[in-house]
Amino acid sequence: MDTAIDKALVILETLSGGRSGRPLAEIAAETGLPKTTVHRLLSIMQHRGFVDRSEAGGYLVGRKVISLGLAAAEKDSLVLAARPVLGTLVEQTQETVQLGLLQGSQVLYIDRREPADATVRLARTPALLAELHTSAMGKAILAFGREETVEAFLAAPLSRYTDQTVTDPVKLREELEHIRRTGVARADRERYEGVVALGAPVLDADGYAFAAVSVAGPAHRMDEAKCRLISEALPPAAAELTVLVSRLR
Repeated sequence: MDTAIDKALVILETLSGGRSGRPLAEIAAETGLPKTTVHRLLSIMQHRGFVDRSEAGGYLVGRKVISLGLAAAEKDSLVLAARPVLGTLVEQTQETVQLGLLQGSQVLYIDRREPADATVRLARTPALLAELHTSAMGKAILAFGREETVEAFLAAPLSRYTDQTVTDPVKLREELEHIRRTGVARADRERYEGVVALGAPVLDADGYAFAAVSVAGPAHRMDEAKCRLISEALPPAAAELTVLVSRLR
């Protein structure tokens, strides 16, 4: 197919694997489309809300795409089946619980459950896509992911969001080894200042992570005792979700 719609979808797919905004020249090179064509289609999609611009001027997947994805997620069999498991985790931990799917080099947040009586809540996540190395879910997916996924991710530069973000591939590899041993990943103020999260992988039929579940809270509340409690609760919940997935497929 060689239609404008097809070209626009190719561009969106390219943006979905992007990290912190992709420049026009990079998008054109990856898609093989002329810069003039890419610029014209990006302008149209930006006007319609399907594409946004980053502070640095790069192009990002827009909120319209995310809202459509969330609408689809509300009818998704995995989301619906997972909600009792997420609800139990909320009761056990009294913190925000999230479910995410691997999407290119990012994790897409597809569901979020919150305690009803938390005195301090996390702010609504402004971006529903997070780079894998910056989130607990992303790290869990990397640690238990396919080798080619891990190697492709580590071959590209790792973006820094806070002073705590791990951007050294060697250190990240060491952390992934630790996650494989413990079954639990941790992101300590690495995506957002003041937020600590722990995550565990959800595995496919071949034993590789394609999704993850996490528990996140304000750093002042996520002390070592709370993190131990969460670390004990997460693996059984992730294992239950893995079983649910096998039944759905």
